[in-house]
Amino acid sequence: MLTPRRSATFALLVFPLAIAMADDKATKGDLAKFQGKWTTQIGPDKNIALKVTFAEQKVTVSGTSPQGDAFEIHGEIKLNDSAKPQKTLDWVKFVDQQGNEIGENLAIYEIVDADTIRICSGGPGGDRPTEFKAGDGGRPSLIVLKREKN
Repeated sequence: MLTPRRSATFALLVFPLAIAMADDKATKGDLAKFQGKWTTQIGPDKNIALKVTFAEQKVTVSGTSPQGDAFEIHGEIKLNDSAKPQKTLDWVKFVDQQGNEIGENLAIYEIVDADTIRICSGGPGGDRPTEFKAGDGGRPSLIVLKREKN
């Protein structure tokens, strides 16, 4: 049985260990900078608004199509913030509303500031871009995420 003194000793030993374990699981590096809600515009005329939410590696993308249909897709990101010459981002495990898998989408990214991230993607099944430049016909695509203000 733990006496008050033993309980206090136990707490003093376990508490720092619990904090260290929590720190190991904390989101770190560039992934921490992605966390939260963002907005962007896509399409040839950049007239389709999207909301992008990052919760650790999990991603939710929602918006309304030009025909007025609301949509939401889910997936994950994998970041390599030490890749050279450009940091890389892979959009993976995405599934549409009907449960259909969407192919991996390889990208490069740069964090412009605390509220702006640029991403250039090759499109599902496409090659990873090597520069931040939109292509003719939509591939590669270049988007700018802006942090949503509360």
